[in-house]
Amino acid sequence: MTRLVRPALYLVALNLVAFLAFTLPRTLQERSLASRLETLRAEANRERGQIQALRRRAETIRTNQTDASRLLRDVVRSRQATLLPALTEIHAAAEAEGLVLGAENYARSEVKNTPLVRLRVTLPVKGSYGQLVGFLGRLERSKAFVVVDTVGLQERDSEASLDVGLSMYFLAGTEPAGA
Repeated sequence: MTRLVRPALYLVALNLVAFLAFTLPRTLQERSLASRLETLRAEANRERGQIQALRRRAETIRTNQTDASRLLRDVVRSRQATLLPALTEIHAAAEAEGLVLGAENYARSEVKNTPLVRLRVTLPVKGSYGQLVGFLGRLERSKAFVVVDTVGLQERDSEASLDVGLSMYFLAGTEPAGA
């Protein structure tokens, strides 16, 4: 029996060496490949998400370009065609609501990287809350392209006052000299 123990130990040792030489590296390689595969799948999903975000961004840019072209083609006009009708409509809306207008302030600036000029009008108005809401509603429904930028409300007793910041846009180069 002692004679069989030593060859059996050699056989066990040989099996262990064979396992370590052939089976263990393959098992470790499979684990490494499975881990790498999981990492690559996660990375692919992340890349798909980024591609979707870029596609949405590109679609937004195309939509913005279309809107900007339509704005310049169909909505914005010359200073002469824009300014007087818009101011007339603003004053008519205030008068229709029975508001008291204060002194208006004007600031002209060119809109960077566009063929547009912005005329910012600060318009103080006084009246009841209902009149002020009606006035803003009329501006929203206005035929003139008028943007309500800011609204500052101050309330005293039953009367309120608003500082309304409005913007009107017209095409650059359509102003008379010295305007």
